Amino acid sequence: VIEGDTHHDEIVVQHAARKITDLSLEYNKPVTLGISGPGMTRLEAHKRVEYGKRAVEAAVKLVKRLE
Repeated sequence: VIEGDTHHDEIVVQHAARKITDLSLEYNKPVTLGISGPGMTRLEAHKRVEYGKRAVEAAVKLVKRLE
């Protein structure tokens, strides 16, 4: 989540985390959440793309183990 002129990046991150947790509890399923930010610049976010890829790979492995 990239920082802008307002604090919307913080609001987006907080609500996304809360709703994903709600869904996990409602459906009794584990979830993963990987959000870079809030407060990141575009350059900082770009530098962390590889971490995002690894997070997705870890989530896929988790799902396969749970099947």
